[in-house]
Amino acid sequence: MKIIKEIPQKQTIKLMPENLDDLWVIYNIIEEGDKIFAITERRVQDKGDMIRADRGAKKKMFLGIETKNVEFDENTKRVRILGTIISGPEDVPLGSHHTIEVKPYDEISIQKEWKKWQIERIKDAINSSKRPKVLVVIMDDEEAEIFEIRDYNIKEICSIKSHSSKKLDYKINEELKKEYYHEIAKVLSEYDVDNILVAGPGFAKNSFYNFISSQYPELKRKIVVESISTTSRAGMNEVIKRGIINRIYKESRVAKETQLIEKLLEEIAKKGLAVYGIDEVKKALEYSAIDTLLVSDSFVRNREIEEIISRVEEMGGKVVIVSSEHDSGKQLKALGGIAGLLRFPIE
Repeated sequence: MKIIKEIPQKQTIKLMPENLDDLWVIYNIIEEGDKIFAITERRVQDKGDMIRADRGAKKKMFLGIETKNVEFDENTKRVRILGTIISGPEDVPLGSHHTIEVKPYDEISIQKEWKKWQIERIKDAINSSKRPKVLVVIMDDEEAEIFEIRDYNIKEICSIKSHSSKKLDYKINEELKKEYYHEIAKVLSEYDVDNILVAGPGFAKNSFYNFISSQYPELKRKIVVESISTTSRAGMNEVIKRGIINRIYKESRVAKETQLIEKLLEEIAKKGLAVYGIDEVKKALEYSAIDTLLVSDSFVRNREIEEIISRVEEMGGKVVIVSSEHDSGKQLKALGGIAGLLRFPIE
């Protein structure tokens, strides 16, 4: 994410998202009533063609809209901002409906009453662009699953199977193992990342690392090997919960959010320093007991939740907006979408 320009007197920030994670941030910070300005395309009919049945040609123009709704589409890498036109060329009627689509490297100006947590999300996105991204290989002798760690979720890239078998003789198995390792290395080589975590039970991960050292030296310097107890998605979850990603990727947002939810669940289990659900959170707020407020991104547009966020910030508490796209985020959503880690116990 890049900040192109700030106009404090107009409460306007001009941003340029650089990747899918940045689009996710923009989707979360734009609310109903926000004013959005960007270069966009709109169908315009020439006055002389009004008698024709066609819808007119698309033309690029600079429009301003007042937001009514926001949509995020991972597949097309777009944020769609739906609203009514408040400024534009003379031939575009004010008040008519329009959708501004934002994709990576588009510039967009947002005018709104900014909340502290929204500014923090932008700062996080800017800092994230300076950090290396991480690929994770969870593997054993039979299968390797490759994941990409993103700021808002964990994406499985592919699954690669080994065709070796105890029924085959040693030489054939060795050749099949090499083919298996070559396939994994080929996928890893397609991604421009600084860090690759290879994890799994047993010796396959070490054998793969030795293979990489001799066959793909350019990948060797990127690889970190770790032992875990299981494979597949469960193995990926173990990597996150044990904080392995944090050691490699510093402050991966998924890892950070997952660990906070794990801490929350531990405190809930022992009836300790945690509350969840809007009523319990509001009760804790009356005691100024909330140290860290955890809010699902599915609930941030709720007015009551917004008031709680503002009060926590006024009292010096920290607010973390948790993505509902990963497993821990779904757990928070199931707990009512809002929870708090406390400074001290309350009755």
